Amino acid sequence: MIQIGPALVPRQGGAAGGGGSAPVNSVLPGVAGAAVQGQTLTATPGTWSGSPAPAFAFQWRRGGTAIPGATGTSLVLAAADVGTVITVTVTATSSAGSAAATSAPTGPVTAAAAPASLPVTPAARWHPGFSTVTESAGRVVSASDLQGLAGLTEGGPGLGPRALTDAQGRRFWRFEGAQFLNVAGTLAGLSNRAVAVFMVGRAHRAAALNPMFSLGNVAAGTTVNTAGPSLDVATLSSSAPFLRSHARAGSLDAANGMWMVPGSQMQVLGAVSRTTANGGTRLWLNGRFADAGQNTVLASSATGAEIGRHAFNPGASGNWGQFDLYEMIVYSTGLTNAEGQAVADALVAAYAIPAVTNQLVLEGDSITQGTGLVIGGASGGMVLSEPGAGRLPAGWRVVNMGTAGATVATLTTRRDAANGWASMTLPGQNVVAFEIGRNDFGTAAAHYANVTAWLNTATTGVLQRGWTVRQMANIASSSVLQPQIEAYRALIRNAQYLTDTQTNAGGAFAGRLSVVSTDLIEDGPGNPVFLTSADAADTTYYVGDNTHPTVLGALLRITGGSTPAYAVAAGLA
Repeated sequence: MIQIGPALVPRQGGAAGGGGSAPVNSVLPGVAGAAVQGQTLTATPGTWSGSPAPAFAFQWRRGGTAIPGATGTSLVLAAADVGTVITVTVTATSSAGSAAATSAPTGPVTAAAAPASLPVTPAARWHPGFSTVTESAGRVVSASDLQGLAGLTEGGPGLGPRALTDAQGRRFWRFEGAQFLNVAGTLAGLSNRAVAVFMVGRAHRAAALNPMFSLGNVAAGTTVNTAGPSLDVATLSSSAPFLRSHARAGSLDAANGMWMVPGSQMQVLGAVSRTTANGGTRLWLNGRFADAGQNTVLASSATGAEIGRHAFNPGASGNWGQFDLYEMIVYSTGLTNAEGQAVADALVAAYAIPAVTNQLVLEGDSITQGTGLVIGGASGGMVLSEPGAGRLPAGWRVVNMGTAGATVATLTTRRDAANGWASMTLPGQNVVAFEIGRNDFGTAAAHYANVTAWLNTATTGVLQRGWTVRQMANIASSSVLQPQIEAYRALIRNAQYLTDTQTNAGGAFAGRLSVVSTDLIEDGPGNPVFLTSADAADTTYYVGDNTHPTVLGALLRITGGSTPAYAVAAGLA
């Protein structure tokens, strides 16, 4: 049983008397909180008279029998309490004497709702509400694995996460930086194997890097994670955290990552690490398949694992987690696509995650990616925000496929890949906004021909696959390519562009293609941010190279900033 709080607290109210009198109770002690497994009960001492003012000692009782060690002002209800009634006895003591009083009993303690039944049995599963948890001063010291294979221990004295209860009565662990948990022992079967990690929780604070799970740990003797995958949330701004999977130490799988907003609703995150030959890496967010990686390196030498800190370079600033954990699930195999989806679906149903029905895919090169969004030199990734989060409308997600150095040929490869974004359709609207050009300009005319082919090549073009397309006019820059960019912009803004892509009135794809100029975007009325070369020198929206947007600049381009007309044109209103 868990004790929280001091054993002695000062008397509330009353005043010291002259001659002294023994404590006398007039209002019984009280117990606040729901009598549900995993919930916290809190005791109040009741009302006492006597002089001098007494101090109070607490003893919690289960069915009338004292619970060993339960002498604090709070009690977390455990499995042993289910079906019993709980009381607290308060002993008031002063120099004039002592007396005891016992609270009225709670109702019978009920069992918490069982964890979701999973379609595939994991190698390890930790759940704050159902794992056997030992705490000290409100922090986790150890926790059992529900599968009985690998327990958790605090990373050091006082380094366990805080154990808390939310408004719905669910237990969770809060990692706040400089706290982490070690997996006690090696996870069976993980060496030289693929691995899958699913996590239920939320980012509660913006952070430069927010690691949730990392294969390999220092306590087990592995000081550098040479090949183990991980699941991270990184928060580069208060409105844009990043979820990605590491393929190996010091390097990120270039095809994987997602954005979400800290402090938003519950999130179900999943990453499956596999070789390209057996399906590649896949990411899920809230039950939706999010991305397929192509260059996954599997675990080969990692021993053990950590929650809340990176196994490699653990002392570096930012390599600590800042998130709320409701459950963590690890598989010692690279789940099939169907298995991963089934696990994601089970968790989404258990936590009543809101559905995402519409998506905006951003496709292009580093202008789309945004240099300011890159962590650790990784290219590519996914920007993703869930219903109503940040600046996006409810029911939408944004997926950023932009990759530094990409060309039209790169876009074609991603479009046609077996797990490419073009096949990741959702039930509602599926919109792709693309911007390409700086890396493969020969002439404006040649580039124009390549782009129209990408849009509308028989059976493989984007329009043929049912997507609505927003052609993004390239943003202004001070680069030497600007004259060529301007020539290309003139071509795509001409009415002939719609004819060449069969989107003219009455054409096969009428209404499915539009040109959206980033020149329209404003940060406040009358303040365009992507219009001129002078704008490109503004480091609020561009990094120092006068070409690539910052995080804020990228968010403005995604959402339209304060320009409603842009959002309408982009199909997000």
